[in-house]
Amino acid sequence: MAYDHKPRISSLSMPVVTFPGSHTGSGAMPFFQPALSPLRNQVGQRSPQRQPDPLFRSVPQGEISRAEFDQYLRDYFGVQDIHTGTQTEQEVSLTRHGRPAPSIPNWESWDPGTSSADYAHIIQAIEDVAATFGAIPTIRTVVFFKMDYEPNAASVGIARPDVGASFGGGKLTIFEAFSRSRAFPNARSNASGSHPSAGVVLAPAAGETPGAPLPYQSRVHSLRENIVHELGHAMAEDAHRADPNVFTEFNRATGWVGGRLFDIGQQAVADAIDQGIPPPAQYHIQDHDWNSPRWNEQPMSRYAVAGGPGEDFAETIAAFVYANSVLQQRSPARYRFIRDHIDLWRAQMQALPPPVMRGDFPLIEEFRHMA
Repeated sequence: MAYDHKPRISSLSMPVVTFPGSHTGSGAMPFFQPALSPLRNQVGQRSPQRQPDPLFRSVPQGEISRAEFDQYLRDYFGVQDIHTGTQTEQEVSLTRHGRPAPSIPNWESWDPGTSSADYAHIIQAIEDVAATFGAIPTIRTVVFFKMDYEPNAASVGIARPDVGASFGGGKLTIFEAFSRSRAFPNARSNASGSHPSAGVVLAPAAGETPGAPLPYQSRVHSLRENIVHELGHAMAEDAHRADPNVFTEFNRATGWVGGRLFDIGQQAVADAIDQGIPPPAQYHIQDHDWNSPRWNEQPMSRYAVAGGPGEDFAETIAAFVYANSVLQQRSPARYRFIRDHIDLWRAQMQALPPPVMRGDFPLIEEFRHMA
């Protein structure tokens, strides 16, 4: 499958759960220079010509300002443009096949505000990808909109308020619903039904029973998983630049044939794919039975099945970051595909080493220059 670089959306088929933000941070001073102001005259002003060294970055925690968020993304993630979108911009983005841009009635602007802990959570999601792969995908633009829209036949934008984010052409678009609840199963599904305790679980949806439960995730964890899912699409773009055949290989390795998913854990399916013939119908995995214990290679979510190979790839990346052991148990073919190809893709990604630590704290760049 040739990757077409169109925006991909996280319209995950999970119940939408909204919680009021309860995370507060110190907000007392910018995270770039924590408690360093009194030392300014001693260590000297930072030269405006010196580029920030990512080895000595201090990953923000708690509430930070929008200005600090924008600066961090520029300095360490290579993002060139961070902005709050306009109505005209969003309407133009919905243009299809040369038709006039649709109108969006009652359009509203949105971003997390002049300061928010959510800015730090977005940064942490990208840092989690860096910690997992040693690099981050190419992100050129980050834009905020209140919600996603799809134009109808009358060229009117119809709201899709359950979409949390999208990615395409180097642009990460974040909507207000980006913290909507989601979860991966907590184990491999088995016929006995003896799965690890999950505590509070999300209300089961189609295809989720019988099978391993989906534990309730905190708002912050859901937010980060949603962002990393979109970064999975970003990695897909980099992977395609590194190897134009990557999605043909992914489809073969994971059981996708003609837009339908088959259990690649069955030898009959693997043989059929090798021979170029349709796999046996009894091994066709659908969104109403994706979590069934009868599959050998078990998908990580309903959306991975219903959304097609591109969404399966993005869900696999999110699981590789946040549910690695479960991914290995449920979907060993998917796990091996990422593990065996990441070195090639990394050549098209931006290397981002972990911050240098001294004791329990990152080594702040200003102190590095005092020696």
